[in-house]
Amino acid sequence: MRCLDRIKLNLVTHEVLLKTTNLYYEMGKNHYYKQLFKADLDHIKLEVAHKNAESFFKLFFSDFQVRDSRFRTLLLDSSTPKNQSEHLYRNIVDVFRKIHVESGEPFNLLLGEIQDLTRILFNNVLPPEKLKYRSTGKKKGMLISESSSMREELEAYLEAINKNDRKKEIEPVFLYVNFLVDFINMEVFNMPYNESLGILIFYILILENNFDAANYVSFFAKLLYYKQDYQDIIRLVKMQSEQDVPNLMPLMRFFINIFNTMYGDLEEFSRDYKYDQDLAINKTDYIENTILKLPEVFSKADIRKKHPSVSDSTINRTLSRLQEDNIIRSIGSGRSAKWVRIVAKDKKVKFEGQIMMDLGDKK
Repeated sequence: MRCLDRIKLNLVTHEVLLKTTNLYYEMGKNHYYKQLFKADLDHIKLEVAHKNAESFFKLFFSDFQVRDSRFRTLLLDSSTPKNQSEHLYRNIVDVFRKIHVESGEPFNLLLGEIQDLTRILFNNVLPPEKLKYRSTGKKKGMLISESSSMREELEAYLEAINKNDRKKEIEPVFLYVNFLVDFINMEVFNMPYNESLGILIFYILILENNFDAANYVSFFAKLLYYKQDYQDIIRLVKMQSEQDVPNLMPLMRFFINIFNTMYGDLEEFSRDYKYDQDLAINKTDYIENTILKLPEVFSKADIRKKHPSVSDSTINRTLSRLQEDNIIRSIGSGRSAKWVRIVAKDKKVKFEGQIMMDLGDKK
């Protein structure tokens, strides 16, 4: 029996109810965050997409190996994957870019959408037979007289999920948690990565149901941090499902806690971002102050770590100005370029408002 078949029989605990209520309260701030970050929204979403891709890869594909130095390199359009592992990672990057940056039409929980997502994810990684629906047998008496695939079963299941979704009688997160567990247990495709595909679909559905925090804070980075807790709960739910007595409340509680934590992180990020925007000093001066406190040789990535919300154009404008003033000079070209500081730290020129402010990290 599927979890969906008994979804209305599940008792929601008071703890989960209160935390879900708090989540919807935080989601009520979505418009505020969208307005606050609108000037840098594309950049923020791209950074989240890349963070999600790396975390998703590390979380679900431990049998594939990519060197740490290659994770950033493979984000470049000019880079070429060298093996299956790198092909997989590039595919994952493409998927998350489509989700966060190139999103146009909404994702529909239909057979065709899931097939397309599976093909994009495992293109040049798994052979075609691994991407086929798992075969099942239809029994007549004691013998299997005809065979079928999971395609028909999945199609009927998706129709039932969408029907419940249209009725609006079940809280969306809870509905999609039921979907996730059922999808994992169904083992739809021949490949061994049905769980990773299931939680990716779960994530897309949650994101499209107004969980906007995921556009600013990486969900899969958070899931990777709590990897052991997640794996323990999934293992327990799968075992209970085999005994036909699944209890989804621990998994529901886990995800609600993750979502609330992400909104907490978003509130902190928004405070820092607003502080940057409200500074009386010029942004380029703010970045210059950081550059003068970095090591003698540095990269744009070093600046980006200190100022995640400042646009690339502002950083480039600051670098160009400092180069013209013979304060720094470039080493190399392109995205891998580094910069070397010519002026010593103690020779920096103070700008108005800087004397009374410590804008760098104290060591």
